[in-house]
Amino acid sequence: MIRVALSFFSVVILSTLASCSGSSQYEVAKNKVGLIDSQTIVDDIETIFKNDSVVKRLSEGLLGIPGAYVQEDDKYLIYEKGGKHLLTITPKEPLDSLSTIRFVDIFDEKYKTKDGLGLNSTFQEIDLLAHINKIEPTFTKVTLFFDKLNATMTLDKTELGIKTINTKEVLKEQIPDLVKPKTFVVWFD
Repeated sequence: MIRVALSFFSVVILSTLASCSGSSQYEVAKNKVGLIDSQTIVDDIETIFKNDSVVKRLSEGLLGIPGAYVQEDDKYLIYEKGGKHLLTITPKEPLDSLSTIRFVDIFDEKYKTKDGLGLNSTFQEIDLLAHINKIEPTFTKVTLFFDKLNATMTLDKTELGIKTINTKEVLKEQIPDLVKPKTFVVWFD
């Protein structure tokens, strides 16, 4: 009887540990998206996503152009083997394999906070789960800012019932409860 109880207890502990390690693969927190954190460098991306496809879109830098102030970002697009877009990772410095990460665009609903905040969250859930520090309209979207998470989410204005293209203030009360975000971006310090 004791042996059965110990075996059952061992199975419960092992399955709990396995589920915790599996969930951290998709956990979103401040300065963290899955296995990427503020210490991750560009050279680590291929190793972290060795079971996925990594598509590199590298900038051409400033190309030695004097007085040039605009420089494109490098982007590392991460796809599951089946072709589903998971993440786009943008480093702080282009063309630098030792650069850390500036931000991560999340495209897969598996990536969420411990509270469950993610791309499948409705505005009602977002408002309950995270403190929205600022709501900023653009011509076609509304951006929600979360200082505690250092993240942003965007909502499509047409889904809010706003048909005109303007940057007029949008209040929380104007956003329907069932609207879901189009983008989820985590910014790194």
